[in-house]
Amino acid sequence: MLRDLSEDDIKSLINCDTTHIREIQKFPCHTQAVERCIKLVKEASNKVCGHEALDGYIRATLKSRSIIRNFSKKSDFKCVLDIEKKKAQ
Repeated sequence: MLRDLSEDDIKSLINCDTTHIREIQKFPCHTQAVERCIKLVKEASNKVCGHEALDGYIRATLKSRSIIRNFSKKSDFKCVLDIEKKKAQ
């Protein structure tokens, strides 16, 4: 979202009282990835308080999610029971 803005640009947007929404660069706001990030932040803010605790919770959650296997397409996913049945045959 803000990766194209420098740190100074972000600070000036925060400090400016009259920042117009069109000054902030457009980004895809209706993607599943953005929705997951928003949900993660909401969960974190409800469970913890303080910046350090919030950061720790988010990092731990993202780390645990990175351990879970990701599939690029549905056909890559094979149910464990299906694999065991094929081995038994």
